Amino acid sequence: MSVKTKKEAEDLIYRSYLRARDFLPKGDDSVTRDIGLTRRLLERIGRPDEGGRFILVTGSKGKGSTARMIAALLAACGHKVGLFTSPHLLDFTERIRVNGRPISDERFVEIMSGIESAVTTIESELPSHKYLGPIGIALAAALIHFKAENTDINVIECGRGGRYDEANVLDNRWAVLTPIMAEHLGPLGKTIMDVAAHKIGIVKAATEAVIIGRQHDAEVMRFLRGRLSEKNARVFAFGEAMQAVDVRMDRRGTHFKVWTDQRRYGSLDLALLGSFQADNAAVAIKTCEAVEGRALEAATVRRVMKDIEWPGRCELIGVDPAVLLDGAIHRRSAEYVEEVIRAMGVKDVVTVAGVSRDKDYEGVYAVCARFSRTLIVTEPERSHKAFPPDALAAAARCGASAESVKPLYKALERARALAPELILVVGTQTFIAEARRLLRSVETSALSPVIGRTP
Repeated sequence: MSVKTKKEAEDLIYRSYLRARDFLPKGDDSVTRDIGLTRRLLERIGRPDEGGRFILVTGSKGKGSTARMIAALLAACGHKVGLFTSPHLLDFTERIRVNGRPISDERFVEIMSGIESAVTTIESELPSHKYLGPIGIALAAALIHFKAENTDINVIECGRGGRYDEANVLDNRWAVLTPIMAEHLGPLGKTIMDVAAHKIGIVKAATEAVIIGRQHDAEVMRFLRGRLSEKNARVFAFGEAMQAVDVRMDRRGTHFKVWTDQRRYGSLDLALLGSFQADNAAVAIKTCEAVEGRALEAATVRRVMKDIEWPGRCELIGVDPAVLLDGAIHRRSAEYVEEVIRAMGVKDVVTVAGVSRDKDYEGVYAVCARFSRTLIVTEPERSHKAFPPDALAAAARCGASAESVKPLYKALERARALAPELILVVGTQTFIAEARRLLRSVETSALSPVIGRTP
């Protein structure tokens, strides 16, 4: 195989995992993942991480938007900033950015072609139950791009967990922990404390500062503080070193102030919806203060916050009816969406849900049933994830007026026919991406005319 197209480049990223998927042993990430293989790959391709300055961001909610805010703020402070996030919404190249600009298709293919031999060699040496993680291969491509672009600092979002996530091969000087919840139970253990133990694994000997976002479980915060007391890193915790205050929402976004131990930043506006986004902003600002060693310029912070976009995360599009898109895949995420809907004053909601079987679909349904006139369960036409066969029954058990309509474009058509004040679309990122393509193009906020036709 020789990588010549973008599809071939993406196939190379997933090939090793797909080959091993059916042979993986039972257990959590400590058993099923081997990030040492990512380190081996980086060694083979010339250590593109060597000499780099890294911020790792992990957590259960808000890590992507927090990473994006950190990168945008640092770029506005004059740095050249690499940003690596996952998953993507519309295009794989969204995952790799320099100062907000995605890597080009041509450059992505060129880099993947260049590392194909190293990936293939390592893959050939592995037993059936071992694999080179997709995050690790994509990270390798990102690091090559960042080194060629001569970035000053790189913001890296972890995929799942922390300690055994492929991104954790990096010697990060800064670690950011967004809210930790009971998610990915199984791969990350049996309890929220197991999840927290995985997440805090990104704090290593090289880590100088740890920024902890708002934790809704007091036991989690106590656990994090206990573990961090054994480290040399400085700790900046939400509520002490930073906080978001005077938070309010309307259909234009979220409006708030941020106070840190360095400065008060007033009258900030985000196009993103949700009080949790104000919390994310506070964490991002404090992280940048820790990197810079000083307070940021208030005018710079205001400008950056106003310009931040993060499609598919409590994204409001359309006008008749309005459509709210969010990648809610567990109960707590759905509760955030509920908060947004209630703050908007919306009373009549129809929800279209596509949550895969490996996520907390029953938790999402239970929350959405509280505020939805009708809950329509469906799934995208193409996805590598399995969707629950009992989705309709699970939704009905939550007390909702439930319907099963497939595929997604027909579910959206049915939702519009019910003429609600708001259509909520929740589910996996693949699901949200397909819904977004159906509902609108990137350039317009109008509902797309493709609804009602087979894509």
